[in-house]
Amino acid sequence: MITKDEFIARLKAQHKPKTHDEWVEELQLHNDSDLRSFLAMIKRLSDAGEITLTKKNRIILAEDAGWVVGPLSVNPKGFGFVDTADQHIYIAADSMGTAMNGDEVAVSVNQHPDGLSSGRIERIITRKTTRITAVVRDRRLWPTDRRLQTRLILEKPTALGEGQLWLADIIEYGDPLVVRLAESLGHEKDPGADILTILHNHQIPMTFNQAVKDEVQRFPEVPSASDYVGRMDYRQALVVTIDGEDAKDFDDAIHLGSENGQTVLYVHIADVATYVQPNTAIDAEAQQRTTSVYVVDRVVPMLPFELSNGLCSLMEGQDRLTLTCKMVINESGEVSDYAIHPSVIRSHKRLTYTMVNRLIHEEPVELNPLLQSELLKMHALAKRIRQRREADGAINFDTTESKFTVSATGKVLNIMPRLSDEAEKLIEDFMVCANETVAKHCRYLDIPILYRVHDAPTKTRLTEFENAMAVFGVKVKGALKSPNVIQNVLAKFEGHDEYPVINELLLRSMAKAVYDPRPLGHYGLALENYCHFTSPIRRYPDLIVHRMLHRYAFVTPEASRSADETWVDVMARQCSLGEQRAVEAERDTEAMKAAEYMEQHLGDVFDGIISGVTKFGFFVRLPNTVEGLVHIRNLDGYYVFDPSRLALRSGAKQYRLSQKVKIKVMGADKANATIDFHVIESKR
Repeated sequence: MITKDEFIARLKAQHKPKTHDEWVEELQLHNDSDLRSFLAMIKRLSDAGEITLTKKNRIILAEDAGWVVGPLSVNPKGFGFVDTADQHIYIAADSMGTAMNGDEVAVSVNQHPDGLSSGRIERIITRKTTRITAVVRDRRLWPTDRRLQTRLILEKPTALGEGQLWLADIIEYGDPLVVRLAESLGHEKDPGADILTILHNHQIPMTFNQAVKDEVQRFPEVPSASDYVGRMDYRQALVVTIDGEDAKDFDDAIHLGSENGQTVLYVHIADVATYVQPNTAIDAEAQQRTTSVYVVDRVVPMLPFELSNGLCSLMEGQDRLTLTCKMVINESGEVSDYAIHPSVIRSHKRLTYTMVNRLIHEEPVELNPLLQSELLKMHALAKRIRQRREADGAINFDTTESKFTVSATGKVLNIMPRLSDEAEKLIEDFMVCANETVAKHCRYLDIPILYRVHDAPTKTRLTEFENAMAVFGVKVKGALKSPNVIQNVLAKFEGHDEYPVINELLLRSMAKAVYDPRPLGHYGLALENYCHFTSPIRRYPDLIVHRMLHRYAFVTPEASRSADETWVDVMARQCSLGEQRAVEAERDTEAMKAAEYMEQHLGDVFDGIISGVTKFGFFVRLPNTVEGLVHIRNLDGYYVFDPSRLALRSGAKQYRLSQKVKIKVMGADKANATIDFHVIESKR
């Protein structure tokens, strides 16, 4: 009987495709057992999207039919995209069939002259959504996920209360979906129910199973003396953590030293891998979650509280196990020597960004003189590292995130920009330095890890950015070869009103950073080697790096690496998808809560700046980071979109990118996460 790999090889080599019967004859499958096995293999290959049939029922490889396989991402407007390693494929609503968000699908692809790709879903390989959330309206069940466009039918008709939220298992796929009620989530007006619903829609688990809880109970509350054997002891060093005021899990700490007149930077990271071992319930759960999820009013952790906020958290005054990246930094801000080893630390002080920023800006702060001196040395070192990174071409993505203040019941009280000042940059500079150093070390030792990779922007995306910059009179050439070009463009706008808008345009033009077992480089950071090492409490890729360092760097390796290489390859895709899922959940909750907040400001007037222009209107960003749409139908006059100028024009009047406007809030819809503005005054 022919094997799958042998059959695939023969399909690749065939000059003329064959039918089922022709293959049966060629392979001489004359007994029932061989015939059944062959047909079963054909079905498995077909279900997996590896083969398909021509119009004349001849078997060919799916790739020869122009098919590719990837996860489907659905937009609430009905269309979607399938992303592969090298393609971003648009899927129209009528080309989606019964596929749902997250499904693994096989797509037939059409390439267009402008470089874009569109496709049709030919096969659903794996269903990723097996459970949905639904709300009762007018005695019927409706999906709460705006990406789900199908109707719902209950397997067994049941009387339901208006406004009740339910988890429902999918019994039969299609339109409508047949579902069975699984668990009540309370009422849609209950405090926190809105965010809970979004988390469920993105398949993000809220609780840990009993096996995880049982394992957690077996951990000690603090490390024991025996745990310190074989570790460098930094408990007497002036080690500190620097985080936000609301931080609860501390996975990185720092201190400075000196060797032969050169500065030594010590980055200590929580040694999560010592506690989260392979083949445990905790590790299995962390693999599925891949990351902690940070939404407006809560954190959904990757690890149980007892680890993330307890035994692994580098709390002030507590002995903690760590992995230390010790780096000698020369006058040019380069790492001239390094060492990576297991360690034990005791944090001397839990500092906040606010404290350190006050010190750097020469404002009063209650810290002892020795600590103040060390922090100022750290700031000087960070600037040296940053200058070297920028000289090498690293792009300074100065994005502005939103900071939500919520009440105990989940109501948004305020939204404001989350500012990044010198203390935040200091930690970022040190962490990037450690991540690069560890990545270089792992590559040198050929240790199987996940690298953080970031491709250069595609020609299509880069052309869009170049056209946008032309509106501002700036030429962009050579960006595909060097990120230095992009950084120079940003520098031209720093300190100007257009700067946030240019940053946003740049981010949209960039490829997405992902995880990969190969060190393919990081375009945005201008680095050949980069990985995530510094946040193992909240990111599984970092935990993988720690585990592999323990296995292959700190001891003499005994086992073959092939099994770990295969596992890391699988986890690259899983971690990339998990990160995307978390980002989408965070984005959806912020959009929904921003709309809820603006419902309180109907009729209010704000100053803003045009952050995006389309053929149907333009978006205006307010100083508090909230963004709303001015629809073209609500403008006085007949306006036409001018893509060459990124403007809507009506005679001599125009609305263009980065233009200042005064708007009135005319509408806000929490359910659909939309905000509508009207212009009442514009400035040239």
